[in-house]
Amino acid sequence: MVIKFQDKQYELISKIKTMGSGNIELYAACDATKREGARYTVACVNDMELARKLVPVTTKNNTSCTFKDLYDSFNADGRYYIVFSHADGRSLQQAMDKGNYRLQERLLLMKNIYAQIFLLNMPECFLYEVLRKDNIVVDDDLGIRFNYYFTEVDYYWKVQEKDCMNRMTGLVYELFARELEQKSSRELMKYARDMEEGRFAYLWDCYVAYDNIYETVLTKSEQQEIKPGRIWWRAWEGMKKLFPTVRTVLAVALIASAAIYLLLTLPNPVLSDKGVTFNRIGTLEINGREG
Repeated sequence: MVIKFQDKQYELISKIKTMGSGNIELYAACDATKREGARYTVACVNDMELARKLVPVTTKNNTSCTFKDLYDSFNADGRYYIVFSHADGRSLQQAMDKGNYRLQERLLLMKNIYAQIFLLNMPECFLYEVLRKDNIVVDDDLGIRFNYYFTEVDYYWKVQEKDCMNRMTGLVYELFARELEQKSSRELMKYARDMEEGRFAYLWDCYVAYDNIYETVLTKSEQQEIKPGRIWWRAWEGMKKLFPTVRTVLAVALIASAAIYLLLTLPNPVLSDKGVTFNRIGTLEINGREG
């Protein structure tokens, strides 16, 4: 199927998925006149009310001229079409699932993600959209590209910068999960904590702060100075793992010792030579003579 608008023709190659409660159909496409050229993601919006709401963030006249991933938008055949660049390759999710990136590579990945979002200067709703591991595509040289899949289109008009910062915080914690868990980098630990506690006012502040620690952490990792916490910390972590078992053993020992103490200290008429003499039972007084 070929969609024509003015002097442009987009050939739909395959359907990617349906989004927006069925109101948006996503297709992989190419230029019909140059099939070997760039690939596109074409969003076909069937709901005109939804299209009207999307116009302010999906037209060249309304978005920044630096947002080069947005190629075109137009009405045709009673539908609204939006044409984005399409990135083929491994998603960040797939790359992370393999778990074979060294720290130096993960540091560069995070830096490239920051650099790309500021280079593109996209509307906040699409920034929120692309900061998903499935929408971030990693090149062989660790370059970053994005796919635009309208995953949370119903939330687009509520998105604020703090939502994007929260999503970026999640990426930081996932990319550097190993170092944060092992507490092997004070710089990364402080950076992640500052992000989580909302100490940065803007996403740009997050980028500047990351850029400030990037070289330090990279140098330490190259010099193999990034190691788990000191020996006392590792010992403490090991002891904490043993606490549940130690607590159970102590509880059993306490109960057993209490039982033994009671058996040894309470009088036992059966084992005693003289037995036990009771002079009163309740209100009844017992008078007896020694045998």
